[in-house]
Amino acid sequence: MSIFFDVIRQGDKYLQSWPKQRVLNCLFIDSKIVYYTRLSIKLAPAFMFLIVALNIIHPGLFTGPVIFTFILFLLGLPVQGLYWLGKRSTTLLPKQLLDWYGAIQEKLYGHLRDNQQVMRQHPSYLDLALLLKKAFKIGGDKFLQHNELI
Repeated sequence: MSIFFDVIRQGDKYLQSWPKQRVLNCLFIDSKIVYYTRLSIKLAPAFMFLIVALNIIHPGLFTGPVIFTFILFLLGLPVQGLYWLGKRSTTLLPKQLLDWYGAIQEKLYGHLRDNQQVMRQHPSYLDLALLLKKAFKIGGDKFLQHNELI
């Protein structure tokens, strides 16, 4: 059971690491999963409260098993998103993204670190998220909008 919670914690770390940039929405599905997971984390408690409040106001509206099913469904949405993100964060980058990862690293660190070899042997999606976050922090919001790296 602790493996499941480790994946959820890793997903939360990946959720916090992924940059909030619109330009990434068309490139990675991770942006959409991160957006919807954040949205479900914010809205699920409100809907759970609404279901319980409706049951208090109109006691015959829902039965106990229906309320329990609604609440389990609403709890499952953010957990599913965090689990997917946790699994994705440990996945190694495919060969198609390795060159792009290297180009971003070279653009960021080429002038700052005197062309030292910074690229790790097998970067994961979490490494890509951290690199992109740093790239957008250093290069600003328009880091990839000039299409020199896309």
